[in-house]
Amino acid sequence: MRLSLSAPIIAALPIVERLREHHFEAVFVGGAVRDTFLGISIKDVDIATSALPEQVLGLFERCIPTGLQHGTITVIHDDITYEVTTFRQESAYEDHRKPESVLYITELDGDLLRRDFTMNAMALYSDGTLYDPYGGIQDLQSNLLRSVGDPNARFQEDALRMLRAVRFIGVYQLTPSLRTWKAIIRYRELMKYIAMERVQVELDKMLTGAEPQRALHFVVASGLLFHLKESFIEETLKSLKEMGQLGEAKRLYSRLHELTAVDCRWGALAIGLDLSVEATQQALQVLKFSNTRSKTITNFVSIHKEMLVISNHTNERELHAGWLNIVFRYGKGACSEWIQIIRTLEGMKQGFAADFLRRLESWRDLMTISSLKQLKVTGKDLSNHLQKDAGPWVSETLSRLLLLVAIGEVKNDRSVLLEQASLGR
Repeated sequence: MRLSLSAPIIAALPIVERLREHHFEAVFVGGAVRDTFLGISIKDVDIATSALPEQVLGLFERCIPTGLQHGTITVIHDDITYEVTTFRQESAYEDHRKPESVLYITELDGDLLRRDFTMNAMALYSDGTLYDPYGGIQDLQSNLLRSVGDPNARFQEDALRMLRAVRFIGVYQLTPSLRTWKAIIRYRELMKYIAMERVQVELDKMLTGAEPQRALHFVVASGLLFHLKESFIEETLKSLKEMGQLGEAKRLYSRLHELTAVDCRWGALAIGLDLSVEATQQALQVLKFSNTRSKTITNFVSIHKEMLVISNHTNERELHAGWLNIVFRYGKGACSEWIQIIRTLEGMKQGFAADFLRRLESWRDLMTISSLKQLKVTGKDLSNHLQKDAGPWVSETLSRLLLLVAIGEVKNDRSVLLEQASLGR
């Protein structure tokens, strides 16, 4: 089979040609080959070669020995980086993650045999000829995810491959072969050897896929998240178990793909699981999220929990004021994204009617002011006008004035606001 070369691969042709000019075999491998066949965008272009690492270093002016001990050299061409790796076989793996040593070989077949899945064990020559010794094309055409060789061996070698399997199932809408799925269940306890940072990266990629709900269904069904190096608290584990038993991930998150930001998808996941703010914070800490991302995601859960309380108010003014107070504290952007999140969740335990969400949006849009910076009076103005020393009362008064302006009861004018502050003494 011959494929049309995509622009990213064409850009890397000079590297392959340089290696071949010096009588080394060189081919494109990995995800770039798979995605070229599928006709989707390519992120990274990797090259495998019979040249030894030292020989690669000698052939290119700009290169970095990023993975020299494992045969990988990063070659820089036209300011784009490419990983060039020597054909190799791998020894026994250390801690079910990294090979203790590698043996350089000259046969392409042996190099492809060490890879994880058949769809990733193909090679592409510079003329577009596809080399597929393990049936990757047939598996892709059958929407099947199948390990190269014995899946039991592949997952014992590198336990992260089990989580990658679930990601590929979601991203490419595949179904695992029976042997591959059984091996995941059999060796899922090996996930305890995988660094939590790597787990987070895989879960991020899983959620950013075109069909994240499918990946979520399989990751919950596999039980992989119950065997991590660091455990979630019991509340989170219980919610995951319930979701798995009910098989409701596909239904609850059927519209998850409509959310464009990955942190919104994480927020939807936490809200759909009905996690508390504390459980959400702990889960994100276990998964090694940055403080910034953790705060963004946790805020969605906080907004949701507060809105569940506020929505019980029968008094329209209290409901209006309560919502605006939330907007003040979390920001219009976060509150708007929370509304989007709620709209994507299908049949959640504690949701909100469509007309209720529209009212919240209407109130948000009618806000003429959304922060203290926009208020035409300062704390110093209040202290001078009321002849009082600064204290907690200043913040309380400014917040009260901000709310009155936002709901349209008071004009945002300095003199009017000072008069209103005097009335509230």
